[in-house]
Amino acid sequence: MPYRLGGGDGYIDCIQMVYAALEQMEIPTPSFNDGWYGMHRRGYLRALLLWGRRTAEPPYDGDVLLFDGQQPMFGVVWQQGAIHINQLRNAVSWCPIAQLGSHWRVRYCPTRES
Repeated sequence: MPYRLGGGDGYIDCIQMVYAALEQMEIPTPSFNDGWYGMHRRGYLRALLLWGRRTAEPPYDGDVLLFDGQQPMFGVVWQQGAIHINQLRNAVSWCPIAQLGSHWRVRYCPTRES
């Protein structure tokens, strides 16, 4: 799908992409919060810590990634890679986790309900 901040009308953004991917994996998510769009990086980190816990290697499907950059962006680990918004293609893409290198800094795992 093509990217547009806020999504809608056939577009998706990184927050909506995370929700859609986790829903497909049947991983519970917190209620959607429109306030996340104006949040600073530290706010995202606090929200993720309330939602899940910081994880250690190895990554597993459903880990939520927070990428460093001018604007924070999210991704989701899936099949030894990451589903994310590819900035060159301006669309949802998949990349092997090994190719992400230092582009991702913080990874959290949603708390799974039994």
